[in-house]
Amino acid sequence: MSDPIEEVVAPAAIERALGIYQQLKQRDQSVLLQARKILTRHIYGMVDQGEHDGQRLTVGGLVRLKAVERDHAIKSAEDVLTKRRKRNTCAPATL
Repeated sequence: MSDPIEEVVAPAAIERALGIYQQLKQRDQSVLLQARKILTRHIYGMVDQGEHDGQRLTVGGLVRLKAVERDHAIKSAEDVLTKRRKRNTCAPATL
């Protein structure tokens, strides 16, 4: 038997939270993919703990993203590539 919470409510909460997250600040696609993974894991965890309210799931997901950003920034793939390039160009040449 299908569970409407897992098949309808949770995915809708993930999409709402991701949409709000994206509206707050323009973000690169790789950051959004990481945010989606974080939201999915967290929101389904909330469902497993008994939360069924879509608004609470959405807000809980946004709170989780904010906590992750506060602890360490969600880096875009472009940021990582830029740091690698800088490191490689700044490294002393070895013979």
